Amino acid sequence: MTASRPWALRAGVVAVVVLLPFGDTSVPVLGMRLVHVAMLVPAALALHQVVVRGARIPGSVVLIGCGLGLVSGVVSGADGVDPSRSVPLVVGSAITTCYALAVALAHRPGEDLAGLELLVIVGGVTAASALVSVGRLQAAEAGNVVNGRLTGPFSQPNELGIFCAALLPVALACVVTSSSWRRAALLSAATASLAVACVLSMSRGAWIGALASFVCLAACEPALRRALLAIGLAAAAICGAALVAPVGVPVLGVVGARIRTLGDPTQNQYDDRPLVWAEAWRQAADHPWLGVGPGGFRSAATDSVSAVAAQPPEHPHNLLLTVLADRGVVGAALGIVVVAGCVLAVRRHVLSPQQADPAVRVLRIRSIAVIAGLAAVAVHGGFDMPLRNPIVSGLVWTLLGLAVVAETVPLTRYAAGHDTTTNRRKWVPVTC
Repeated sequence: MTASRPWALRAGVVAVVVLLPFGDTSVPVLGMRLVHVAMLVPAALALHQVVVRGARIPGSVVLIGCGLGLVSGVVSGADGVDPSRSVPLVVGSAITTCYALAVALAHRPGEDLAGLELLVIVGGVTAASALVSVGRLQAAEAGNVVNGRLTGPFSQPNELGIFCAALLPVALACVVTSSSWRRAALLSAATASLAVACVLSMSRGAWIGALASFVCLAACEPALRRALLAIGLAAAAICGAALVAPVGVPVLGVVGARIRTLGDPTQNQYDDRPLVWAEAWRQAADHPWLGVGPGGFRSAATDSVSAVAAQPPEHPHNLLLTVLADRGVVGAALGIVVVAGCVLAVRRHVLSPQQADPAVRVLRIRSIAVIAGLAAVAVHGGFDMPLRNPIVSGLVWTLLGLAVVAETVPLTRYAAGHDTTTNRRKWVPVTC
């Protein structure tokens, strides 16, 4: 059945993007964060489109994995050790999953280009607002501890770091494929803010995640390799200067000390992550299939056999271990389904015939960049678990919605629906 895509659905998605910098603000009446309240509107509109208007859900592996992940979260929470802690997380998963669907349903050929640029600009503003509060950085414990790390509107520096790292490949793709020099200048300023904020967050996981995303871009998209080579040479020069600079040198010396810790990360006496990771494995072994329930890690860690029972953390500081502990092997398998969908999205663009239409080339580059941003999040997940921060969550689920678009949008019809001279749609898009 044909289903229209009302302007309200697209406006709701835009509102979520614009409100991202303020997403961690509490909404007392609802007991939720602002970004999740904002997501409620497009999520509800997407459900209305599917249930009432008869819109077809995109045949996306990413969306299937997210949807089944929501179901597994409900089952795990009901069978978990602390259902009261699971309920808010399951409700949040329902909102974010429907929001990702809303992003996919709101897509129209041509209009997504400006939408992705808006996301980069909002990210740049968020990073710039964090840079305003930058203080003096001081390294301690041979760089394992850094005082004065940049935080911005986030609760801790690693969250700022992964927010910037996830947006950097998208920002680069938008700059390279920008349709005018004015847009390119604005996007370049946003990209610079994101890069500087990522560095000053002193998040090693974010640095490695950003590197992984750029490697992904270079491997999949030849059009970006020249720009990535220039960025790589500049980064290598900065890292080389940082490694030879004394620790007392402002910023550069601290960056060098931080880089040197990558050779032996276990030397940080204040890092209790090895104990937390061991506790996550214990919980996963005790509850292998469905886990302890979303958010149940802290309650399960109070067990007398737990090595962190005295001060149990909220999560295991590792994305995979968090999923294993909270949702078991079933949840981890569904996470792999999402990853497989992202791989399929990249594959279809890499293997598609080279189109002469500029709009299709732009779509290809930006779609691969979106997946590269998600790759940065996944790599950073090996070092920390920042996805429960509302701002990071809003960004990641926006990228997942765009990944659904990258996986399912008909490339030939996309070209037919875009006027490259005016950067506007020139036909009614395909029905859902």
